[in-house]
Amino acid sequence: MSDETFSKTVRIDLMPDLGGDALPAGDAAPRRDNLAKANWSTRQRQTAAAAAANRSRYEDLLQSVYDAAVITSISGRIMEVNGRAVEFLHHERSALCEMSFTDLLDGADETLMRSIAETLEQERFALLQAYCRRRDGSSFPAEIAVSRLSGERARLCFFIRDISVRRQTEERLRTEHTAVQTCGSGIAIADVDGLLGYVNPAFARLIGSDEGSLLHEDMRAVLNAPDVVGELITSALSDDQTWMSEIEITDSDGERLYVQVSATCSRGTDGDPRGVVFSFADITLHRQSEAALEKARSDLEARVEARTMDLLHKNARLQEELEQLRQGGEE
Repeated sequence: MSDETFSKTVRIDLMPDLGGDALPAGDAAPRRDNLAKANWSTRQRQTAAAAAANRSRYEDLLQSVYDAAVITSISGRIMEVNGRAVEFLHHERSALCEMSFTDLLDGADETLMRSIAETLEQERFALLQAYCRRRDGSSFPAEIAVSRLSGERARLCFFIRDISVRRQTEERLRTEHTAVQTCGSGIAIADVDGLLGYVNPAFARLIGSDEGSLLHEDMRAVLNAPDVVGELITSALSDDQTWMSEIEITDSDGERLYVQVSATCSRGTDGDPRGVVFSFADITLHRQSEAALEKARSDLEARVEARTMDLLHKNARLQEELEQLRQGGEE
């Protein structure tokens, strides 16, 4: 590259407009000083601009995070928060930046921050389950992911997610599961092919088996009623109505049981069938009572019929005797 080309490049990119003629050869040292100052000034402006751009991107990222984000020092002093943190915790941003992160958690103290710092020396993330306190004293369950930010000064980044809805859902599912597990009626859930995926203790007792051995078995074979159960499965999967039938089964002791079976289609969130929910009621005693009542009715009818026939015979004989007496009086 020629000297002329190098001179042009320097003037365009680095040299400031000095408003005068080129310096003579004897003034090369002042020229180099001016050039150095210009280079330093340019680099300073470029560095400041880059820092401002990085800061803007950092702020945009921090504020766009869905979770509440809290940046703290290693000791837990809050340095920065995003808008979601203000929304979750009901504190002003300035107030939060005067607090320690442990002030936001129920039952937390400085030992928690030491434990987090020690964990992050070995692991990339730490995960906390805690209750966060709002300004009004109320609290909410939260899942908190913690990571360490690299830089000249170490920082901790806490992402806080409100899991109140999840906890409520889990509690509802736990309650429903307990209700099904302790229900006196047998409950079984099969897939669309009729293979069992869940049975409750009452159903296992009804069949005379344990819960684990029934899983993945075909409901048709378990009840030994392939035609009736197959029809229930087909009907339930094709219609959202509850279908019912009564079947006779034999328990593990060889005793005959009468069971009322209800079948309802189970659908996923997309509306497609996922399987069939069966409920079972042991109606053996009911059927036995019905049989006893039927026998008593039949016995009563037989006795009434026998009594009626006896009365008819007696009445016939009485009529004959009266007729004989009438004829004897006429003679």
